Amino acid sequence: MYAFIRQGDSLREAGGKVLEGRYLCDDQPIACQGDAVRCNLHGLTEIAEGSDLVEFDGRPVALHGHRCSCGCTLVSSMPDTLAAS
Repeated sequence: MYAFIRQGDSLREAGGKVLEGRYLCDDQPIACQGDAVRCNLHGLTEIAEGSDLVEFDGRPVALHGHRCSCGCTLVSSMPDTLAAS
């Protein structure tokens, strides 16, 4: 089980943050596969992975530990919020 990624969450390896999201969770939009990310090393990129079980408008929800297209790992700011992996 993994926590949701939300707009403003960070990247592990090089730093950066998630720039987009939709549908609020604790007043912050939840990010999905394909949403924009700014990586401090690679620049603008997008979320490359998403949940096989949780989708919004047909787009897989990004979870803690998923990767961006640059290879960096997403880090959730909500460790207590769980979603299916």
